[in-house]
Amino acid sequence: MQLKNYIYKDLNELKLYIDNKIIPQEKSDILIQLFSTVYEKDKIKSIIKVIKEQLPNCKIVGSSSSKNVCINNEKVNKKIVISFSIFQKSFIRTKYIENLSISNSIKLSQEFIKDDSKVLILFNSDAKNNIESFLEAISYNLKNSILVGGNSTTTFDYEQAFIIEDQKIYKNGIVLVAIDSKDLLVSNTFTFNWSKVGKEMTITKSNKNRVYEIDNMPVLKLYKKYFGDKLSLNLNESLISFPLVKTVLGVDIARSIIKVEDDNSFTYAGNLNEGDKVRFAIGNLDEVYDDSVQLQNQLASKPVEAIYFYSCKKRDHFLSNKLDVELNAISQVASSIGIFTQGEFYQIGKKLTHMNITTTAITLSENDILRKFSSCPIKSKRYSSLTALINLVNTVQNELDENLNYLNQYKNAIDKHTIVSKTNKKGLITEVNSKFCEISGYSKEELIGKSHNIIRHPEASKDIFRKMWKTIQKKEVFQGTIKNMSKNKKPYFVDTIIKPILDKKGNIIEYLGLRHDITAFVNQKIQLKAEVKTVKYPFLAIVKIEDFEILKDFYEEEIIHQIEDKFSFEILDFFPLNSGYKKFYSLGDGEYAFLKELENFNPDIIEHEILLLKKFQINVKRGTLQFDKFEFDISVVLSISTDKKRSYAEAKQGLKQLYRTKKDFIYAQGLTSNLSEIAKSNIETIKMIKTAIQDNKIISYYQPIYNNKTKKIEKYESLVRIISDDEKVISPFFFIDIAKKGRYYKQITSIVIDNSFLAMKQLNMDVTINISIIDIEDEMIRNKIFAKLNECKTLASKVTFELLEDENIKDFSIVKEFIKKVKELNGNIAIDDFGSGYSNFERLLDFEPTILKIDGSLIKNILKDSFSRNIVEAMIVFAKKEGLKTVAEFVSSKEIFDLVNELNIDYSQGFYIDKPKALEDIL
Repeated sequence: MQLKNYIYKDLNELKLYIDNKIIPQEKSDILIQLFSTVYEKDKIKSIIKVIKEQLPNCKIVGSSSSKNVCINNEKVNKKIVISFSIFQKSFIRTKYIENLSISNSIKLSQEFIKDDSKVLILFNSDAKNNIESFLEAISYNLKNSILVGGNSTTTFDYEQAFIIEDQKIYKNGIVLVAIDSKDLLVSNTFTFNWSKVGKEMTITKSNKNRVYEIDNMPVLKLYKKYFGDKLSLNLNESLISFPLVKTVLGVDIARSIIKVEDDNSFTYAGNLNEGDKVRFAIGNLDEVYDDSVQLQNQLASKPVEAIYFYSCKKRDHFLSNKLDVELNAISQVASSIGIFTQGEFYQIGKKLTHMNITTTAITLSENDILRKFSSCPIKSKRYSSLTALINLVNTVQNELDENLNYLNQYKNAIDKHTIVSKTNKKGLITEVNSKFCEISGYSKEELIGKSHNIIRHPEASKDIFRKMWKTIQKKEVFQGTIKNMSKNKKPYFVDTIIKPILDKKGNIIEYLGLRHDITAFVNQKIQLKAEVKTVKYPFLAIVKIEDFEILKDFYEEEIIHQIEDKFSFEILDFFPLNSGYKKFYSLGDGEYAFLKELENFNPDIIEHEILLLKKFQINVKRGTLQFDKFEFDISVVLSISTDKKRSYAEAKQGLKQLYRTKKDFIYAQGLTSNLSEIAKSNIETIKMIKTAIQDNKIISYYQPIYNNKTKKIEKYESLVRIISDDEKVISPFFFIDIAKKGRYYKQITSIVIDNSFLAMKQLNMDVTINISIIDIEDEMIRNKIFAKLNECKTLASKVTFELLEDENIKDFSIVKEFIKKVKELNGNIAIDDFGSGYSNFERLLDFEPTILKIDGSLIKNILKDSFSRNIVEAMIVFAKKEGLKTVAEFVSSKEIFDLVNELNIDYSQGFYIDKPKALEDIL
């Protein structure tokens, strides 16, 4: 093959050059590469037209270049260079690709790359393209080919790069060239000239090629830490000298900074993923000559007739005249053509990488003869102060790394068995290990910047914390046992040591906390689970104080503890004599357990034990817990299991079943085996929800709310429904809880809001909309509600948002701010299902609702359950004092309706009034 390079002057001279130098070549495939540092569209098109007229079978590609195009050892500026590669034993194919998706990349690699494809040349029009994903996808089918090329660029940032394929010029997409041959010999290499320096760091926050944090420190702050506060943000002056380097398959790959963003994050010329290990590098001009000699030897070690090379524009800027040494070294080996890019592509084995501030090169030859060339003259080695300094820094760093390695081994040993945290002098958490996150239930992100109050148990003594601070502030070590509470409200106990960490002057700089989990020694639940495993024929009963969650809403925490403690003290007395139950386990949250080992699982024996437990249950209900200032009528629900492997899980599942069915006793055998069936059902429900959203089959039904004073229907509650594929109306009971656990709940809420505001306008009546805490905590839903209220300011007072009370609230400040904003926009707030969620009346006052909707389970049982009636009456008294309107749900009969009116409840809602209907049925 031959490589002939031509600097364009005019069309006539070009025609003569082609006639005299190119056309005489017989039986050849010709690849023409057109490179230019300026975008002269008409001139380039004229050149391409002439070339195609004289060489109709040639393949043309091209790219813009920054500042210069290199012909052998000559830099050509502000001119168009045409490179003719004339092959005798190879065949050229070219392709333009606009879509760089991964699927298209894989398809392209399968269809375009052949078994005999030896070289692939890729020109990318825009460095901002997702070229790294494209390279990764195409890597899977490289076969025997080597890929080279780079991101097209221009001299000035305001100019747009371009690429050429055949007779067209593009400003997006890529151009791909394949050189197919059985005889073509190729090899690739690169040169770097940057030396790694300093410690290894980790990319901790990034998005593709934009980096926000390194080693958990803002990136600009980190650069100033190591290079000084006066570090210039002029990229070409300062930051280009200190790129980051990561290692891929043993090869150092640089990432230079191309932009400092407004938020002080850095955009690099190539991706840096979270978790990537990087080091700083420093450009070593003293090494350019030696590296050029090495590059020359690598190029000449294989047969070579032509060299294509691609060098980074940042490298050209940094090396300046020193780059001439490199160009001379390349040109002495063989005829060459090169351009400057915004990042170069290099192949390490079968992996394609996006490089930066390198020069990458590929040699091509259609014969196997090694060429003789004039090598670079040997220069005497001189002492390089920069090289010595780099060696000094790296030697010191290696010593520090070795010591750090030992410390990390000690730390890893501690981390496996110890709960570790660090705080600043104010007690704010600055670091936690995985054991801390594991036991607390919080993620690292949730803990950093918070105080340890986030895990403090409400029952933990304040005295112990006062003692702790007094001790550590005297620079002494504190040791003690502390009761904490995890994110899911579960208590745990830790044996704690807190050590002040001092600087060289003896000043406290931070505090180190080391803890060991000792919950197993005090947690009876763990004891119970362990003991069940040792029993051959276990009979396990879990007892729960009935309506314990409701009790927590109406009594202070201190009273709840008194009730639990009193019941614990008397619990065994409720058993018949000689029952054999002499021990119980206190599980917390009003739950207790009894475990007995049976002789066998004979049905008569099990029936006898069940009879004893039912008598226990009756005795509890007949009894009363006596206190100094009050007495408490207590009842319990019972869940029993005799499954050795899953008895605890079965019994717990039984409690859930009792809560759902409102029964008080269950033999929970086999419940957990149904969970897999439930899981399958959940998947089908998710599919139904997704289809309903896609087909616009999420609708709202509207149930009237009746004013007991005016005897009129004055408002409607919006209730979500799904229309199934067989046109059945599906109640939210069958899908809403599952939707909350998936990713479609937000979309359902958004549709319901749209439906409800439309209904309000068409009915010209008040509409209430159910809003969960999940909805309120979602910024998109909050903003949508505010926007809707703003759109219909004159009707906003007709909208009431019912806060569902069965949700766990993560951040009360968000809820309170939402309520405040809704009221400012003239909307109303109601508390739904009051009596099933919030912990006390004080919390309710924080939300300042205008309407209180009484939990339907209380109204449903109000005729026959005095306890339910007493709670409802207490709610009404409270509501009247606070000026709140009350609504009774589940008014299903005339008897309940009459009692609701007798109790002076303001509104009634339920099937006795009317069932929910579609909007068109109401209109």
